[in-house]
Amino acid sequence: MTYHRGHPLTVARHEALLSPLPPSQAHLPVNTRWLRARAELFREAAERSFALTFDTARYAEATGVLFHPHYVAQVYRGEEDARLETPLMVVNLAQVPTRADADRVLAHECMHLRVPSYGHKKIAFACAQEILDQVASLTPTAT
Repeated sequence: MTYHRGHPLTVARHEALLSPLPPSQAHLPVNTRWLRARAELFREAAERSFALTFDTARYAEATGVLFHPHYVAQVYRGEEDARLETPLMVVNLAQVPTRADADRVLAHECMHLRVPSYGHKKIAFACAQEILDQVASLTPTAT
């Protein structure tokens, strides 16, 4: 089976996002408790609400969107003519090994909530970095 991969420019822009976590925390593993708490900061920083799930099968069932095992994360806002009051974000924990990775993923998906029409343009990733910078200002100790 063939799966599509992200465009190299999109991957490079995503990887260039800078997590505000100090090096002592950036490489720690991710667990659901930490990620849920971290998501709260991203909701505040992005000024967008979303429901978070780690159950990719539930996400696919709820959205009707195929979610391949190699996918990292996705946010579903609903169909264009029937937007959800609270978008649904899924994070595939098997693809997010570190906290810095999780920060990049949350910023990337929150970017799509804040500026959905920007797609993966350079300006969209500038927004994602702004969200990360705002998270840093919300957490002086970068928890």
